[in-house]
Amino acid sequence: MEASKKLVAMFLLCIVMISSSVHVSMADGESNAEKFKKAFNAVATEYTVCYNICQKVCSDAGFGYTHCEMKCDEDCTAKLLKERLQNMKN
Repeated sequence: MEASKKLVAMFLLCIVMISSSVHVSMADGESNAEKFKKAFNAVATEYTVCYNICQKVCSDAGFGYTHCEMKCDEDCTAKLLKERLQNMKN
């Protein structure tokens, strides 16, 4: 019985500690959802510009829509990931 009381007390203490750390981390300004939305919009804009340019060049070269779509998707995704990784290294 004594051990179960200690276990419950430890569990409650852990819950309080975790909830307080989450509360403090959320108090620093913008939420994670807002940060994610900003980051997503920036990347989506870069991807769209890259994709549209690639699609135009590919279509003008005489390739079909499906070929261009797959090629441009792969190329632009690889380009953006490479840029992000280079920025993380620096």
